[in-house]
Amino acid sequence: MATMNRSSASEVLPRAPLDDNRRRDTFVATLAHELRQPLSTMLAAVEVVGVARDVDGARRAVHVMRRQLSQMNRLIEDLVDAARWASGKVTLHKCRIDLRDVMHDAASDVGTMADRRRQELFVTVGPDALWVDGDSQRLAQVISNLLRNAVNYTEVAGRISMAAERTASTITLRVRDTGRGIDFEALPNVFDLFSQARPHEGVGLGIGLNIVREIVLLHGGTIEARSDGPSKGSEFIVRLPSAQPGSPE
Repeated sequence: MATMNRSSASEVLPRAPLDDNRRRDTFVATLAHELRQPLSTMLAAVEVVGVARDVDGARRAVHVMRRQLSQMNRLIEDLVDAARWASGKVTLHKCRIDLRDVMHDAASDVGTMADRRRQELFVTVGPDALWVDGDSQRLAQVISNLLRNAVNYTEVAGRISMAAERTASTITLRVRDTGRGIDFEALPNVFDLFSQARPHEGVGLGIGLNIVREIVLLHGGTIEARSDGPSKGSEFIVRLPSAQPGSPE
């Protein structure tokens, strides 16, 4: 892999100064937008159910409502998680796990989203287990969030890849995409709360990557974002301490 210059990579630390008021205002406006869209769609679906003369039409409307409710539930879970992290009320339930299993489960969950956009999603792991001492649910949240971001910000028929490898003391997970990339100015703050890598697009609440960072840090790991700029894709690199097979202490 080519060496990237300092302007194209963002590590968790150090952080750039924040404009909290501006980000908070952007967050509130984006939250209103993100909630208004599924609510409007569900109201329309309710009207369809009310006038539907056939079972198939009603079922399609119910399917739409279920999908939109799932989207709203995910937004609310992100908000609750952000509040928990901020107050230090999150604890991990660790056990020794093979990260390959978490990767495949997350890829399966996000695969439907990628299929709808005709995107290719590749998962590459070796034959050896990738043992970590971690909370499988929280690590699944990390990987799913990174994959969902890749799907949302990658063009139709684009390519997304996820790979992991182990060294003597570290497991490195990489999620790459061929999507819209990240502005150099946004990279230093991409993991900060209410920060949006692409604020002009009005996508996302600026919470997900902050939660991802907190989960990774709580596992004793690091996370880094890289991009060569707009329209040149992005890469997120998670490094976690590796463990030996067996039960953790």
